[in-house]
Amino acid sequence: MRRVVLDATLELLSQRGYEAMTTKDIAAQAGVNEASLFRRWGTKAAIVAEALQNFSATETPTPDTGALQTDLLELLRGIIVRIQTPLGKAIDKIVVGHYPQPELAEVRRAYWQDRFSRAEVVIQRAKERGELPAEVDAHFLVEAAIGPILVRANATDQPLDDRLPEQIVALLFYGVKNSKMP
Repeated sequence: MRRVVLDATLELLSQRGYEAMTTKDIAAQAGVNEASLFRRWGTKAAIVAEALQNFSATETPTPDTGALQTDLLELLRGIIVRIQTPLGKAIDKIVVGHYPQPELAEVRRAYWQDRFSRAEVVIQRAKERGELPAEVDAHFLVEAAIGPILVRANATDQPLDDRLPEQIVALLFYGVKNSKMP
């Protein structure tokens, strides 16, 4: 039942978005009783949170190419591809805060905590290989890497083209190489 409900949730998010989707819709799409959803998850936001975590874990693998530069390129390219799909756009609206519902604050927090912990593995591996100094703040480096993508997708309407990951990675490498860590 869990898998069917989470898949139905993602499908409805893709088609309708969060606000237009109800637990009744999820139950109908999944072919289960709505009461079962409330017993297991309690709220629509809780169903969405688990669906996003599951999607993130299965559809967004952490790159491991053996080099920081190619890991970051692969990570950023994957984000760009996903963010431009109907489901990616729906997820983006939830996790970037387009919806003001208080129940989504925990969904956003859990999503970003998961995404950052997965991406920070890339930075930790690079430190272990000697590609980065130990004092580099992994969380901040990941924020700096994905920030331009989120700004373009949500604020400036600039293209999310094939050159963007290379531009971001080149800037990050220049900055890390030329900065004096505190």
